[in-house]
Amino acid sequence: MERMTNSAAQLLLEIPDRETLDRALHMAVAAVVDEIPHYPGALYLRPTLFGTEEDIGAAARPSSKVRFYVLTSPVGDYFAGGLKPLRVKVDDQAMRSTPNFGAVKTGGNYAAAMRQVVRAQRELGADQVLFAPGGEVQETGAANFILIEGDELLTKPLDGSILPGVTRDCILTLAREAGLKVSERNFTVEELLERAPRGEAALTGTAAVLTPVGTLLYGGREITVGDGGMGAWSAGLREQLCAIQSGVAEDPHGWRVPLRAT
Repeated sequence: MERMTNSAAQLLLEIPDRETLDRALHMAVAAVVDEIPHYPGALYLRPTLFGTEEDIGAAARPSSKVRFYVLTSPVGDYFAGGLKPLRVKVDDQAMRSTPNFGAVKTGGNYAAAMRQVVRAQRELGADQVLFAPGGEVQETGAANFILIEGDELLTKPLDGSILPGVTRDCILTLAREAGLKVSERNFTVEELLERAPRGEAALTGTAAVLTPVGTLLYGGREITVGDGGMGAWSAGLREQLCAIQSGVAEDPHGWRVPLRAT
């Protein structure tokens, strides 16, 4: 809700109050609770807000009318074919989003990255693109990015250029508790390529949870990350978060929210 509120503010869209938004989510889940698949299936929630003002001349000003709804989608195991390390192209030219707009949860950001991702899939057999405009590592088209080497987890800070992923936040919290030094700082493609062969890399996101990166594609080269498989830290963090999400493990952080009667 905090991320939606912040995104709406950036888009100059009016939004219901937090209590109303929260109640809408619980109502939406309660309406389809019998259709939620067993784990590792899930109910994917997508709260949506968009402007609806009927004025062809309103392109230069914010909409004074909006619509809000919650989309509920039962989904199966995202990795039904098995969890496979990804091939990721490192692009030091293209931008995933416009400057200072990457933190906004909007379809426009995904659309802006789509052309580069599809091209990398067709030309290189890549699964995703890691955007690093000007040589500074940011995130992929649909997920945050982390690099682990030794006892350090490295990821870009929340400076407005990347999305403040909820899964990212959970993984960083668990990593600190596990003894990793979490460094949220800027780093370059050069540093990434130098450290990757000795470490682990992964993407974090709602559906991906924590998905390993096995190969980086850059400048006509293929750089193997670690041994090309899922590293021990990545496997452990992913297993721990999934156990909390599914109710198998205790939830000391209050991440699981009981469904309330509406």
